[in-house]
Amino acid sequence: MKTPDVWFAIPSANPDKCRQTLPAWREMGYKIAVLQNFERGEIPADLCVWSDHYPGWPGSVNMLCKSIVPKDARVVVSGGDDMLPDPNHTAQELAQQFLERFPDTFGVMQPHGDEFLAARRYCGSPFMGRAWFDSMYGGRGGMYDGYHHNYADNELYWVAKGMGALWERPDLSHYHDHFTREGRAAPDYWTSVRSNDLHDCLLYYARVHERFPGHEPLNVDLKGRKYAHPGDLGPLLVLADQRLLRVAIDNPFATAISRGLGEAAADGCTSVAVYGIGFHTQVGSAAIAEPPVRIACFIDDNASNHGRELWNIPVVSRDDARRMGVDGIVLSANSVEDRLYENCAAFLAQGIKVYRLYGETSSSHDRQPVLGLT
Repeated sequence: MKTPDVWFAIPSANPDKCRQTLPAWREMGYKIAVLQNFERGEIPADLCVWSDHYPGWPGSVNMLCKSIVPKDARVVVSGGDDMLPDPNHTAQELAQQFLERFPDTFGVMQPHGDEFLAARRYCGSPFMGRAWFDSMYGGRGGMYDGYHHNYADNELYWVAKGMGALWERPDLSHYHDHFTREGRAAPDYWTSVRSNDLHDCLLYYARVHERFPGHEPLNVDLKGRKYAHPGDLGPLLVLADQRLLRVAIDNPFATAISRGLGEAAADGCTSVAVYGIGFHTQVGSAAIAEPPVRIACFIDDNASNHGRELWNIPVVSRDDARRMGVDGIVLSANSVEDRLYENCAAFLAQGIKVYRLYGETSSSHDRQPVLGLT
């Protein structure tokens, strides 16, 4: 039997980005459906529907799956206009694999080959079967639509996993060309995402503790597919806890790191290293999420940390950072900044700029010591 069409269905507020990425999906055999909002434009899609109101990312995906994609589609893939398809398998090949694993189409398959932005903890570009998105949440759609943008993919991951309906595929990769990946400026619509992020985080936090109420499928035949809530909630809350930590703490570290990165960008640096991966960097991590200049690496003096990654950024030695061609160093430590600065003699000798956050250097202006966190 011929494999039915596989649809890539996404909301988008960025026609330019669609024109860059959608041809790659078409080349791999996907049909394309887009729900446009914020900005209207011609894009290479099979179906393009305009919405004056943005129902949020999960609400948009639910609308696309249930009302816009043709009813004979048994598998729909979603994500964003900054996603690229797995380059090694056609849509039909992956649909066939999906249907062999989930012949009743009650399932979710997530490529996890690209781990950018901790992607293994959620379903950011899932394949969903029709029985899943027609039945879940009382028939409203495949994802909980109370979120604006973030954390819907976290809930999808854990609900599908808890129902035995998740197939994690580290052998497949959807490359996420997120604007933070190369230090690009945030698109205009990102203001909406950012302003709703805390709401989404708190909603997710509450729903985890309430066992994701309302997730149950509408289809009577699927009522027996019960969700098993984990006894240890720690893994479900890692990303939410990190977000709430940034809110809960009066966070001068993030402010200081942001200032240093901003000075590097203003001075014309194009590739910087952040020196230090300790508590200062961990607590100030909000500054790493959307930097004004590309962060090529973290430098750490503990050799056992070399080869690790933080937020998908490699941790290297000072020598390796020089070999990577960085043109700026931002020191991220308050109590040991003097020592880190002394360790940067070789960088300074090469004309590489070093930015202190608390002490005085040729690159710095008047600094005030940060109090309260050490």
